Amino acid sequence: MSRRSNLSSENPIPSLPSPILAWLEKAWRVGASLGEWRHQRQVHRGIWPLKLSVPVISIGNLTVGGTGKTPTIACLARAWQKRGGHPGILSRGYKGGADGNDEYHMLKEQLPDVPHLQNPQRHKAGEQLLKAYPEVDLLFLDDGFQHRRLYRDLDVVLCDAKDPFGGGYCLPRGRLREPVTALARAQHILLTRSERCTEVELKKVRGFFRQMFPTIPVSLARTEVVGLQKLSGEKIDQYPEGQFLPFSAIGDPSGFQHSLKSHGIQIHPSICFRDHHSFRSTDLATLERKSTELGAAGLICTLKDAVKIREMTLPAGLQNRVYVLEIRQNIDSTELLEGFRPGTPRGEVN
Repeated sequence: MSRRSNLSSENPIPSLPSPILAWLEKAWRVGASLGEWRHQRQVHRGIWPLKLSVPVISIGNLTVGGTGKTPTIACLARAWQKRGGHPGILSRGYKGGADGNDEYHMLKEQLPDVPHLQNPQRHKAGEQLLKAYPEVDLLFLDDGFQHRRLYRDLDVVLCDAKDPFGGGYCLPRGRLREPVTALARAQHILLTRSERCTEVELKKVRGFFRQMFPTIPVSLARTEVVGLQKLSGEKIDQYPEGQFLPFSAIGDPSGFQHSLKSHGIQIHPSICFRDHHSFRSTDLATLERKSTELGAAGLICTLKDAVKIREMTLPAGLQNRVYVLEIRQNIDSTELLEGFRPGTPRGEVN
């Protein structure tokens, strides 16, 4: 079992009795209904949705926690570049300062030539980005399913194939941001981490989506391990033998641990920090001490963690012992990008 340090559980209020959680969930659902009413009112008044001059593809999810949005955007942006297009990225910038949040730095490292602006007012950010980078002909809206004021030409919702509805309850009783029926707004459902499911499980979950939302296409995405790299970013072909100590500050550490095990990397129980945790020198000292106690061959983290700790002064014992797991999303980009053509302005998208 993973060791949890400053990590929120899947239930944000785990200590409350079930009846209280049930009432709080009802209150959340009422809030979601009010949000839907407000949105529809703005639509009827002609205020929303706001349009940009290029097509927009939203990549979002229905649950809190990680479902693979960042690697999905990286995969699709690369695919668009291979077609000769010029992608851009818009995101809210949740828990990010003036320099951007974790996902921003991850995408800048993976896609250094793709402009990316973070601003809660996504339409305003889009206008600023297109003014500064007029060559951009397609925008990816990160975590955009609930941000409905901005018009999107394709609404893609990511669901974890192993647990698509986060327990089936809305916050704080479960992990759903909205009731499952909200998926009717989606135009494409992408089941991520499908490699963690058996063929029988995949057939069952796909059958459920087809039955409940028969008009919405459903496709699969697989998380693939590329290998390990040093904290500096240098790729390595061989790494020390023995058990490694994993640590992470991500929404779903179990996916990280599964990727390590599936790649044949032996690991000790993980140290898991709260999602978006800002590492401190005391955290690094704890990691170094625990690694020494276990006699670990090294430590392994995700790229999301690496972009933060690279900026810190690491203890001498850690500098050359921290490795980064490099992954990629395997998606049929042809299916998702069908109808979009590089250089096509709004109004000419099929």
